[in-house]
Amino acid sequence: MTRMIVIDCTPYGPEPSGARRRGEEILRRLPGLLPDDVFEVHWAADGGGPPADLAAENLVHATVAVSCRGGARRWFRRGRDLVRRRRDAAFTHLLTDHGPVVAPEKVCNLVTLHDLRFLHGYGGRARALYGRFAYGRSLRRAAGVIAVAPSVAAEAIERYGLDARRVHVAANAVGAAFHAEAAGERTGALVVARDEPRKARGAAVAAARETGVGLTIVDGGLDDAGLREAYARARWLLAPSLLEGYGMPVAEALACGTPVIATDIAAHRDVVALGARGVVLVPTPRKVGGAWSWPEAVRALGEAPPTELAAPTATWDEAAACIAAAIRDAAS
Repeated sequence: MTRMIVIDCTPYGPEPSGARRRGEEILRRLPGLLPDDVFEVHWAADGGGPPADLAAENLVHATVAVSCRGGARRWFRRGRDLVRRRRDAAFTHLLTDHGPVVAPEKVCNLVTLHDLRFLHGYGGRARALYGRFAYGRSLRRAAGVIAVAPSVAAEAIERYGLDARRVHVAANAVGAAFHAEAAGERTGALVVARDEPRKARGAAVAAARETGVGLTIVDGGLDDAGLREAYARARWLLAPSLLEGYGMPVAEALACGTPVIATDIAAHRDVVALGARGVVLVPTPRKVGGAWSWPEAVRALGEAPPTELAAPTATWDEAAACIAAAIRDAAS
C-alpha cells in the first residue's frame, strides 16, 4: 500500500543553516529508501524553496502560504493547514520540525528534535513557557521523536518523560562538500554562528582581541563552497556556544582540516564521542557587565593546534536509514 508522507520544511529560512542542511541531506536519500511511498514536502513562501536538484519520482514539493519566521503563528497555522490537508488527501505519516503534532489518533507524527533551547529559556519568555509546559506534551503525543544527537535524545527522555523506545537518534553528519582541504596558508580564527545569545559569538570576538588573532565571522550567506574555503583558510575554528543540539560547524571544520576550540557542552562532547579528533574542549565563556570573557580559549589560542584531525564518523546515509526505520516502526 502506498503511503503519503508529508514533510514540513517551513521552519527552514532562505539562509544556510544546520537545520536546512540536514533537511536537504535527508530528502536526498529518504525517497530512495522508501520507494513505494509518496513524499509531499511543504516549503514556506519566504523560505527560498528546495534546491533545484532535489528531485525524485516519488517526491513532490509544495509552497505553502506561511512564513518561515512566523514562530507561534507559523506553528498554529501549519497545524490548521495540515488538518485540512488530511481531509483532502489522507496521509499516514508526518515528519515535522518542533511540531505541530496533528491528529495523533489518525496520523503517525514523527517530530525532529534539533535542540532543547526553549527548555533552557532561549528565545524569549513565551517560548520558554512553551518549552517547559507544552512542548513535552506534543512530543509525548507523537508516534516517535528523532533527535539529531545522543545528548538531545537523552535530555528529552529525562526532562519530558518520553518513552525511550520511541526516541531515535539520527545523528547529524558532514556533507561531501566539506570533505576537502583548500591549499594555502592558514591564518587567524573563524567563528560560524548567528548573533543570538546562546551562540555567545561575542566571546570569540573577545578571545581573538585579547590574543591579537585575526577573526573572521560567518553568520550566514555563504554557500557550501564559500564556507568550505573559510574553514580551510583558518588556523582555528572557535565554537563558544552555551547551548547547541549538535555542533555542525565543529564537524565541518574538522572535515576541512581545521582544529577547533569549543565549549565543553553536551553537543560538542557528542561530536567527539561520534569519532571527531582535533577538538580542544574548554569551559564556557562568561559575560559580566555586558562584556564577554573567555580566558580558557585565550589560553588555547596561545598553544599549538592539535595535529590529529578527523571529522565525526556518522553519515547522512545512516541518518536517513534511521528515519526510514522510524517510519516503518510507526506504521507497524
